[in-house]
Amino acid sequence: MKKLLITGGSHAELPLIHAAKSLGFFVISTGLNRDGLGHQAADEYVPGDFSDREFVLSLAKEKDVSAIVSGCNDFAYLSTAYACEKLGLPGHDSYEVALQVHHKDSFRELLHRLGIKTPKAVKVASPADLKAALEDFAFPVMVKPVDLTGGKGVSVCRNEEESVRTFESCLSVTRESFAIVEEFVSGSNHGASVLLKGCRVVLGVFDDEQYYKNKYLVQGASMPSASLSQAAIFTLISDIEKIAAELQLVDGLFHVQFIVDDSGYPVMIDPCRRAPGDLYVLLAKFSSGIDYPMEIVKAEVGLPLEESYLCRHNFVARQCIMAERNGTVRNIAISEQVKKHLVHQLLWGRPGDEVSDFMKYKAGILLMQFPSYAEMKDTLDGFHQLVRIEF
Repeated sequence: MKKLLITGGSHAELPLIHAAKSLGFFVISTGLNRDGLGHQAADEYVPGDFSDREFVLSLAKEKDVSAIVSGCNDFAYLSTAYACEKLGLPGHDSYEVALQVHHKDSFRELLHRLGIKTPKAVKVASPADLKAALEDFAFPVMVKPVDLTGGKGVSVCRNEEESVRTFESCLSVTRESFAIVEEFVSGSNHGASVLLKGCRVVLGVFDDEQYYKNKYLVQGASMPSASLSQAAIFTLISDIEKIAAELQLVDGLFHVQFIVDDSGYPVMIDPCRRAPGDLYVLLAKFSSGIDYPMEIVKAEVGLPLEESYLCRHNFVARQCIMAERNGTVRNIAISEQVKKHLVHQLLWGRPGDEVSDFMKYKAGILLMQFPSYAEMKDTLDGFHQLVRIEF
């Protein structure tokens, strides 16, 4: 049995692990959280830091793996790309290209060079740099780490004082010595997950994002998008193919978060070449009818993708169960209105759990399918009354 290493082992990697096992691989997972649900599903777990590229390379050599699949984390993808390049394994971009895609400063520079709409951004390495850069921006602005996802360290700043405070916070969480100050773009938030073959998009799904208390951490997403115009989708696909051709991206997933601005134009924000977290790949699977986790794994192990896919457009929503405050969990209440639409659920929160940071805490994930957009919208509008963490 061929061995496959996956750089991660949380709940987010479960669909990828199941897909790899169904392809006949012996799956080895790695990560520092020994209690990860993915590690329990893998055939073997090796504790270690998947963000350490040399560790991942050493582990892949030691286990004599024939493929590496990235976990749902940018650092995991970077380590995966590095190890695959060193070992000559298929399915991933070069390490240099991976860095260019996954670091916000270099990706912004690439988009500006290609004439693709993205927020104006300036790299800043000190408070003095920041204050000088702010002279070319109108408030509010975004201040962000260049190497983190999930809204970590990100804030909208309305004046210089807030900007400096956020910049200092960024430096405390980033692995780099700088951050970026970025133009604030208003509009609706979306995500797109496409499969590339020969630098062309052969399958794509597009979502509407939902947020709860934390305005920088996606709480939910629904498909198909109710607000994206065909013109916006065609523009986005064209822009993705332009990026793929410029960087000669290998076949496989390209995911990007974007904002449709007040003029209706898609503005690219954050991309990645690894599977999005929180079971997003199952949202894509249930909505499109295409086995997204399987297609992602196939691409990353070097198996060919199809030339085209017949995609359905089922009304599906993925929602994370989040808290409204800190405290001790007494119960997780899910209404019958939600239960009747469930197609998949994963709950790890339990009574007695201590919520110390409700802006990040998640108790589980629900995937629901609906017969119509109207019924989906009605449920999502009242979701935080229909699904509640009780204290």
